[in-house]
Amino acid sequence: MAPKYKKAKLKMALTKLQDTHQKRQRATDLRDMREAALAAGPKKAASQAGGANGNTSSAALKAQKKAMSKLPPPPYYDYDTILLVGEANFSFAKSLALEVLNRGDIITATTLDSFTNMMEKYPDAQENVKELEDAGATVLFEVDATKLSKIKSFKGKRFSKVVFNFPHAGAGIKDQDRNVVSNQKLMRSFFESATPFLTDTDLGDKKPGEIHVTVKTGLPYDLWNIKRLATGTGLLGNKTSFPFKPEQYPGYEHRRTIGFKEGVSQGDNVEIANKNPKTFVFVKKTAKEADMAKESETANLRKRKRAGEDVSDDEE
Repeated sequence: MAPKYKKAKLKMALTKLQDTHQKRQRATDLRDMREAALAAGPKKAASQAGGANGNTSSAALKAQKKAMSKLPPPPYYDYDTILLVGEANFSFAKSLALEVLNRGDIITATTLDSFTNMMEKYPDAQENVKELEDAGATVLFEVDATKLSKIKSFKGKRFSKVVFNFPHAGAGIKDQDRNVVSNQKLMRSFFESATPFLTDTDLGDKKPGEIHVTVKTGLPYDLWNIKRLATGTGLLGNKTSFPFKPEQYPGYEHRRTIGFKEGVSQGDNVEIANKNPKTFVFVKKTAKEADMAKESETANLRKRKRAGEDVSDDEE
């Protein structure tokens, strides 16, 4: 590669990184202004928010707040210990740390990419990583989600949430059947790799850990049959599933495994907006069986009460 071309490419990357940082800073300034205005009172909040953004009227702001208030809270808490695998530009991890939980020390965010590859694929990732680390999060590179036991720093650790958002083998296989098989192998290996790192009440942890996997719906993703892959390991049981709403994670921007390419990829969350993504939640089979037993016992007690039986307090 010619030196001039290298310099031009580097200059373009730096310019894009600066633009991204400036956009994020403007968004942060706007958020801070709105929060300060809210603390001063509703009327002032509406006027200041509108003044900060000429296109945002008080009516539009109210509509936005109303829409946001209808969203369920994200299923992550400040008492969790969270392992994120397969991160792309680390914007999801950053949103969890800075926007959702207001703490980063309980987050370990990882990617299969090396730092260099990450920068080539996702120019905005470096700033996200810096802010994550400043918030106290652990960021690790070259972590294979199918071989977590190989990570020395994970020895003896367990997590209450292991999260894999929009997994993809990235094999570039055009044949749909072969592509599906490739991703099924990835997910089966991931489930087997992640299960031993879940918190477990039998091991003295307060709550059983969960594996969260978010995928798009429709073809070819429905053909992966995520639930059957998880339960087919004999290690996991299906707990629940729910729609994945990007709006719950301010600042999150979806990225493909292959990276972000100008003129090909789309920014923000356009690529998942119409794909109705869903998050599947799995727990260890023992935890699932315990939940089922508890539900059965509760149902039996209710049935006996309806039948007029005398149920003592210690049975409730």
